[in-house]
Amino acid sequence: MKIKISSSPLLIVTVWGKIFKAYCYAFINSTRLLKSCVFLLVFFQFNISDSSAQNFFPLKVGNAYQLKNSWYFYFGSHGDSGTDYYNLTVISDTLIEGEQFYSLSNNLYQYSPFKYECVFRYDSLNQKLYIRIPNDSTTRLAVDFNALVGSQYTSFIMGESKSFTSQGISYKVVLGDTFLVYSMKHPMGGGDFEYTYEFAANLGLSKYRSYIISNGYESSDTHIILAALVDSIKYNPFVLRVDSLYPVKDRPVDTFPFLLTIPHTASYTDLIDSFYLDVQQLRADTLVQTKKYNVSKSNPHISFNLTGLLVGDQIKLKATITDTSIFYNVDHYPDTGWVVMNVLPPILNVGNENTPLSCELAQNYPNPFNPVTRIVYQIPEPAFVTIKVYDVLGNEIETLLKEEKIAGSYELEFNGSELTSGIYYYRITAGDFSQTKKMILLK
Repeated sequence: MKIKISSSPLLIVTVWGKIFKAYCYAFINSTRLLKSCVFLLVFFQFNISDSSAQNFFPLKVGNAYQLKNSWYFYFGSHGDSGTDYYNLTVISDTLIEGEQFYSLSNNLYQYSPFKYECVFRYDSLNQKLYIRIPNDSTTRLAVDFNALVGSQYTSFIMGESKSFTSQGISYKVVLGDTFLVYSMKHPMGGGDFEYTYEFAANLGLSKYRSYIISNGYESSDTHIILAALVDSIKYNPFVLRVDSLYPVKDRPVDTFPFLLTIPHTASYTDLIDSFYLDVQQLRADTLVQTKKYNVSKSNPHISFNLTGLLVGDQIKLKATITDTSIFYNVDHYPDTGWVVMNVLPPILNVGNENTPLSCELAQNYPNPFNPVTRIVYQIPEPAFVTIKVYDVLGNEIETLLKEEKIAGSYELEFNGSELTSGIYYYRITAGDFSQTKKMILLK
């Protein structure tokens, strides 16, 4: 039996309206839920990719790191401190039990973060660094980059078993850029030793510190990365260049010797390996002699002279500078060819042969400087000499010299430790001669 129930159109509309409204609410809520799920999934994947899809210890032959170790030690009333620079390079790879391990050139530096002759393998899937130690056939854990903050694990990164506490992953500035950095620490607790390692994602070791205190002895070594070469990408490449030769101009034969300055710029002066000036003397296009001057990186001024010079001779000069950084920089001035000066007829010179024949104010060195620089000048006869320093507005900052001087070459020092970074000018007045040059204080 069928039962037919008749309803008014208004009732039908009302009922279906309620059903439609409920359906809409359900659809909207389900859409919101779907969006929330998608957001959480993307957020989850993003965070996971930040921490897990990284290589905190890139191993490839040729990868290299420039590090600086600032150290000190004290024992009673005795102690010392200093700074060392060294290179850390991936130099070779080898197969051990079917796994690829890599050797580092660490190991010639006595305070290196890694033990001599250890080899390493990075497991990118599990985000772990493994180590093989000499005379040990077992592959050991060096770093667990997945370890949670505060968790402890046994690490062999130092060539022996030590307990480290994970400090997790955080954002830090390394080489001027922001990186994800994993940190771990071997705490002192009740002991005498503390070691800290930091690794920047896709870069490698960024910091290592060891601190020891025991029975009146205290020492600290803090290794900081200065530059890196990873997968052929240069991070923070160093500047090394010869800026000029001053003064280089045609000179009368009787104005030799003269003071020659070779200004240069280096990111780290301590890494300069060689600095020299090659000289050729030619007469009627025939090579007469060659000479090589070694230039001091801390005082790049030389008394330039060649024996047997004749009027009409030609002198060629080229300066070269190299460093021991991971980039093995080499620079020449000029870039190609030579700087040329001609020997001119003499002028009257009744003074001593070592007495300068003209007033000259050399470019300060180093420039830029922080905070100390040197200024060299020469005068050909006795004179009252004044040297003053001014700021860019022309305000007098300091009087460096104000006294009578006999003929000769001189050098003085300017200390800008009390000044702010910027451009300054130094001016010499000696009799009727005056000259001004610019210098840059860069703190």
